[in-house]
Amino acid sequence: MKRIILITGGARSGKSTYAEKLALELSPTPVYLATARIWDEEFRQRVIRHQKRRGPEWTNIEEQKELSRHRLEGRIVLIDCITLW
Repeated sequence: MKRIILITGGARSGKSTYAEKLALELSPTPVYLATARIWDEEFRQRVIRHQKRRGPEWTNIEEQKELSRHRLEGRIVLIDCITLW
């Protein structure tokens, strides 16, 4: 069954960490679809922290705008972040 789970919350409230944990519960090999554009050094460091937290079981895709060009049918996909997309 297809479903969409939307996780909301304030800035730096743990949404990504929670979403990553949930994705790993749903699939041993989830996809992390990152939509952010890095605009300064502080944000770059934040992205690096996020990347280090994820293990090799993740497929990481960086795509700022054209999410639909990636063929991900049948996969668990975490899109981070809808606001930045």
